[in-house]
Amino acid sequence: MLLKLKRDILLKPLTLTAGFVEKKQTMPILSNVYLKKTGNQIVIIANDMEIQASITVVGDMSGEDFTITLPGKKLQDILKAFPESADVTFEVQESRILVKSGMAKFVLQSMPADHYPLIRVNTDIESEFTISQGLFKKLVGQIQYAMADKDSRVFLNGMLFEVKHNQLRLVATDAHRLGLVTTDLTGEVKDTSAIIPRKTIVELCRMLDENSAEPLIVKFFDNQVYFETENKQLITKVIDGKYPDYERVVPVTNDKLCLINRNDLLTAVERVGVIGIDKLKTLTFELNQDMLTISCHNEDQEESKDEIIVNYQGSEPLRLSFNISFVRDLLSNAHVENLQWAFYDNNRSVLVTIPNEVNFKGVIMPLRI
Repeated sequence: MLLKLKRDILLKPLTLTAGFVEKKQTMPILSNVYLKKTGNQIVIIANDMEIQASITVVGDMSGEDFTITLPGKKLQDILKAFPESADVTFEVQESRILVKSGMAKFVLQSMPADHYPLIRVNTDIESEFTISQGLFKKLVGQIQYAMADKDSRVFLNGMLFEVKHNQLRLVATDAHRLGLVTTDLTGEVKDTSAIIPRKTIVELCRMLDENSAEPLIVKFFDNQVYFETENKQLITKVIDGKYPDYERVVPVTNDKLCLINRNDLLTAVERVGVIGIDKLKTLTFELNQDMLTISCHNEDQEESKDEIIVNYQGSEPLRLSFNISFVRDLLSNAHVENLQWAFYDNNRSVLVTIPNEVNFKGVIMPLRI
């Protein structure tokens, strides 16, 4: 017998690493996960040559120490098919592995573990800081929607991590909207910056616990960034390129301020979008004293309109149109009661902030119609 343990000991970490297992690979072994058992713990590793995740699980298990690779997605599906808390046994059959529970049996092909291309961490560290898992995940969640996806400007397909004057700044933009969050760091942290790929951000957030105060260690190397918690590690290559000067994008002269209840606006946006929208996904704001009118129209020349009460004392009305997805994304990820919208005129970008806080800024460019 190679290994015997409860199903759930292995299933959860396998699920967390599933995003790193590529289905279509020029190297077939990368569709496998790397499993190394030592005593009562197993290290599970998956990578796609750009990003590598490693999770250590400790539990009640028996069997010999080993290092093998098995098809990641197939093993995950097999474990899901077994009942909860089922005992699962692994046995060696020549170059294959027998996985069984109760009367059910599966035979999987295994590939030599020494052929698995493990990503090694560089040795020359440039900077390092520690932050709580919960705070980090909250900060990233506020802006990650603003990252570009498959843009030809590859530096936009990620998030800027910048350490400056002992402050962590996270920035995401697709050139039509921007999200910026900041938090102060403890200790003396050397200034540095790196563009973290979109996939890394998404998978890292899946691995972290939003309610945990446990530390997340972040280390910067020449072309890598390394994330570590008590039982999880992630190594990622960084995007090579110069990130846009985001500080120039953030409006500083927008003086027409409007305080809007986030949930009221989100509900109204969802409501007017029911009829469908045109190809530009146009959502129109018409702002008058203490009243915001939100409207949409679709390609069948049908219209929808809703009004909400806001706190706006501006002397002149405003009319701007936005991509409805940009407004919805910002509102859905803010998780606060009220947002302050700062306008300049009918054409320039809008600055969205949280009242009495300086660590969040959202910028949305209006549509030119």
